[in-house]
Amino acid sequence: MQSTSSEDTKFPPILNSDLIKKNQKTNLNNQVLITALGKNRKEERHLFHNCIEFVSIQDHILESVCRHENIKEEECQVCRFEKQLGLPHLPEMIFPFNKIEIYCNGNLVIEFNAFDALKEVNKEQLPDFKVGPSTVWQNARPETLSREFQKPFDWTYTSNYKGTLGKNIKIEKGNNVKINYEKLKRKDPIQFYSQIALYEDELADNGCAQMMIRIRIMPDTFFVLCRFYLRVDHVMVRILDTRLYGEKENNLYLIREWTKKEENYSKLNKECLNYILDPTELFNYLPLIESETTKIFYK
Repeated sequence: MQSTSSEDTKFPPILNSDLIKKNQKTNLNNQVLITALGKNRKEERHLFHNCIEFVSIQDHILESVCRHENIKEEECQVCRFEKQLGLPHLPEMIFPFNKIEIYCNGNLVIEFNAFDALKEVNKEQLPDFKVGPSTVWQNARPETLSREFQKPFDWTYTSNYKGTLGKNIKIEKGNNVKINYEKLKRKDPIQFYSQIALYEDELADNGCAQMMIRIRIMPDTFFVLCRFYLRVDHVMVRILDTRLYGEKENNLYLIREWTKKEENYSKLNKECLNYILDPTELFNYLPLIESETTKIFYK
């Protein structure tokens, strides 16, 4: 991602030789790194009742620097994320190739990936909550606070991402449908399971912002959870969930449920604070702020 003639150079030949060896070693190291990174890729597939195919891809983390001497510039993921997203700062950990895809009869219905998720982050305004009351938090993050004033953006990386729809996929409001959680509570055998990360940031060691995806497929149902979990220590917590649900009996559409839950630290009771590091349990205690249900038609 990111040679001179011996007659023109002013350096002694021995230095020129050392430079060549150094460049050769650097190129070799880069090639070794690229080869090693390529071996991290893991792709899994599962077919649900010969119609709905799930694809889970896990790969390496985004590199810290580009290597244009090894790959074409347009293929450099570092440049793609830095230039096309336009965020003043990227999350500490991004998995550019991780994704979940759902197909119906070979046609993409919906997918989840880090680039599209980060496109939903506000790159022009600060987070939509006040941190003034938390002097402890402010004193612990002088570097982050100073960079915010240089160019405001949502440094919590909050994303209302609900997935990326395939071409010509139709959706409509799902006022009369809902996810059957009773079926999901059954102890049906799990035929396929996968969990991947899209991005994560520790907010200068003063919290956590992360987006993860989980898939669980049973004989008669499937469930996908894309969760953004935010914890700003001593300030607030937030969970944004996109949930997909489908059944064997329904070959017309899947249900997508999006919810937003959050609360300020000052209003969290002791039980909530006990689960502050566990978003799975914490979700059950946070107040619902907003929700939306839609039908996503397979074709």
